[in-house]
Amino acid sequence: MKKIAILAALPAAALALSACGEDSAVEEQGDMLEERADAVEDYGDDQAAALEEQADEAPTDAQEDALNARAEEIDDIGDERADALNERADEME
Repeated sequence: MKKIAILAALPAAALALSACGEDSAVEEQGDMLEERADAVEDYGDDQAAALEEQADEAPTDAQEDALNARAEEIDDIGDERADALNERADEME
């Protein structure tokens, strides 16, 4: 399975190497958006993990379920926002 993933990535890597050179201002903005997307996703992951820890210590099953559901929502929101930022970044490249 790993070999398939590596083989699938080869054309993209070759394209990236052939496009080496100085980035334009728009490409640099795209790179900054990608970094922002990573930060947004990491923040959502951290917040969700914190809620999951609280859920593990919840005194009732209902509270645990509610905290876990909220953690999942927060994780999904972070992922969706990061995806949107990455899409905009891809359009700039």
